[in-house]
Amino acid sequence: MLTLVTKLVFVYIGAILVYGFIFYPIMIKLFSNMSVIKFITAMKKPQAVALSTASSMATLPVTMETCEEELKVSKSTSSFVLPLGATINMSGNAIYYGLVAIFFAQMYNIELGLGGYAAIIFTATIGAIGQAGVPGPSFLVVAVLLAAGIPIEGLPLLFALDRIFDMIRTALNITGDAVCAVIVDGLNDKKDKLEAVSI
Repeated sequence: MLTLVTKLVFVYIGAILVYGFIFYPIMIKLFSNMSVIKFITAMKKPQAVALSTASSMATLPVTMETCEEELKVSKSTSSFVLPLGATINMSGNAIYYGLVAIFFAQMYNIELGLGGYAAIIFTATIGAIGQAGVPGPSFLVVAVLLAAGIPIEGLPLLFALDRIFDMIRTALNITGDAVCAVIVDGLNDKKDKLEAVSI
């Protein structure tokens, strides 16, 4: 059993790394003029705070400071996008919910059909939007498991490791918030320039 949980931890870390160091940099490259290297370097400080606190809300002031002072995101954009993202932009949580659901489905030898996977995707997405930006066990995973018809009896097995999962997913969550702020600010700049030209 411990071997299975260890595998889940490593798969989760791998998924977070792919999302944080491949998907997000691609988004920055495609939708902003920001240097990917500059962004990754600047985000080290808020990510360290996120790892230590496991709270998007506690990390918010550091994320805002980094975005405004180092990434040159306007104060109006950061003050709107980042607090909003701290409560509804939880991609790390969505990945966690999905992987945990598949983990328990395999553990109980439950065959997941198209409907089961659709239920996991839908409830994981909704759960990630509604998750509070504070540390603690993610009980919303219960809804994901129930939606896919997966027993919840094994959940206490993961609660002992939830702090580790929480630290990792919080670091990804605040990184996603900063990505959104950079992209939105870049789009606002383009809009302002187009309006200036048209005038």
